Amino acid sequence: MKCSMNREALVAALHKVVGVTEQKKTTMQVLSHVLLEATSDNRLRFSATDLDISLRTSIEAQVDVAGQTSVPARKFLEGVKELRQEQIHCELSESDRLNVRAGTVHYALATIPASDFPYFETVNPAHIHDLDADTVGRALESTLYAVPQEEDALSVPGMFWHPKAADRVRFVSSDGHRLALREIPFPAGEFFGQDSGVVVPRKGIQEIIRLLEKTDSAAGALHENRLIFQTGDTYLSVHLLEEAFPQYEMIIPETVSGWIEIPRGEFYGALRRMAVVTDASAIHVRFLISENLLGLEAGNVEIGTAYEEIPIDYQGESFAIAFNIRYVMDVVQTFSGRTVRFEWVDGFHGGVFRDPEDPSILALIMPMMV
Repeated sequence: MKCSMNREALVAALHKVVGVTEQKKTTMQVLSHVLLEATSDNRLRFSATDLDISLRTSIEAQVDVAGQTSVPARKFLEGVKELRQEQIHCELSESDRLNVRAGTVHYALATIPASDFPYFETVNPAHIHDLDADTVGRALESTLYAVPQEEDALSVPGMFWHPKAADRVRFVSSDGHRLALREIPFPAGEFFGQDSGVVVPRKGIQEIIRLLEKTDSAAGALHENRLIFQTGDTYLSVHLLEEAFPQYEMIIPETVSGWIEIPRGEFYGALRRMAVVTDASAIHVRFLISENLLGLEAGNVEIGTAYEEIPIDYQGESFAIAFNIRYVMDVVQTFSGRTVRFEWVDGFHGGVFRDPEDPSILALIMPMMV
């Protein structure tokens, strides 16, 4: 195997695959590698898999000798990023080292034979649907924060793709303490068919977001138990979760007792100041709502306390409730409107956060008893 390629194109391709190769728990070293295939039609193909998520992409290359091998994806990327020459030269030695050269710099990377790399199957669905990459990507980003980081008995570690009409889908995530929801235009009728929705694992969502970041158009499809995405020369396959997503609509209140609107920039700034006196033992922020005033209170005796007031337009009864401050900050960060609307039922039901300028987005956070 011997080939040369543009450094920027190589870095971009490795950025696409490196996330797939990174796992917290694996006993298979080859899963941290990227499979390189230099082909006779002057392409360099990159394949990565963790057995649940698989990604393949390719770039143009000058291929002098076709061949294949696998190298540690992260180390390959880190090394190439430090090079300054435009052209990178790669050659597999007789001792099975991948020699990477640029100017006077020479890396000799350890490899694992391509024959040891897991079988990579590329599925071509019968029907694939054009998608608005920017709209889908932004919607996934704005709801990812509520997907559980780890598996537990109380939540599903994935995002629910819930078709709401023939031309709309709702992305829903929840870790049992909070819920995030966004609804967007989407060819749901054709995409899901008779399926009532699918659950996509957190890592799969992260890879889809990464894939859609630098493209305007994409195509996607469901095939058996997989979600397929394609953009240009890149193919992504994600195994869906089998767990049923909870009946989330039951916890969204149909009526509320009160609501206020808060300037978003001022609100987020105040939350950052409250966060200074919070830690794992005192992670809450209290909302103290009274006539034309929102008071924010945080901290405890051991750390110290903080209090700040924000003027609001409110004429109802006084109300107090506490939330995990990190959860509230996550919500406010994902909104883009000038104000945040906060709605409540009482001190025991979840508080609802809305963006008045974007009715497609909603968040709900369960209160803390402090």
